[in-house]
Amino acid sequence: MTVYQWTTDDDEVAFDAITVGIGAPPRGFDPVELTASVYWPDWITQGDKVRGSMEGPYSIDDALRRAESLRTIWAFKRVVIAIEERELWQPEWGELAELEGFD
Repeated sequence: MTVYQWTTDDDEVAFDAITVGIGAPPRGFDPVELTASVYWPDWITQGDKVRGSMEGPYSIDDALRRAESLRTIWAFKRVVIAIEERELWQPEWGELAELEGFD
């Protein structure tokens, strides 16, 4: 099972990663209804520039699959999670690292 580095700090950026961003649902919505965005910074791979962008919304499962696919295609080092609240994470999506942070 994949172990993801994660943060709740909006100002923390991983310049070597595809990020899956997960926000809190509106009040009264169940966590299974969460959606996520997939985003990445400008990146140079094999001499080609990948322009930073954002996609979504996706279901969490689809966002994680898309992020892993893009990581492989563009040779990013990792996929990380930016999540509004740690408690939103569900075990079926994978595992979060014990300590918060991208380092």
